[in-house]
Amino acid sequence: MLENQLFDHWLNQKSQEILSKMDKEKVTTEDMLILTLKAQTNHFHHMDVEFRDEFKKIDQRFTHIESKFDKRFDRLYTVLMWGFGLILTSIFGLYIKMFLN
Repeated sequence: MLENQLFDHWLNQKSQEILSKMDKEKVTTEDMLILTLKAQTNHFHHMDVEFRDEFKKIDQRFTHIESKFDKRFDRLYTVLMWGFGLILTSIFGLYIKMFLN
């Protein structure tokens, strides 16, 4: 982390120096490489922010879908348990009627 901060600080400082001398002096190939590197790091930073935002949206959608699924599953489970209970009660009632009468 510290290495990234040092590199970013150096790159920002160097690119500012180059941009300030652009009107006064001829820009060297090394200067252009530094400016290109700065542009790439800016691009990567913006893409990272955009991707993180998109992943958060996707995560929220999956959370929403999961909660809907869980609610439906809970309802289905309740219906099945009531049905199972009614079937067992009916079987037990028939058993009592047949063998105890």
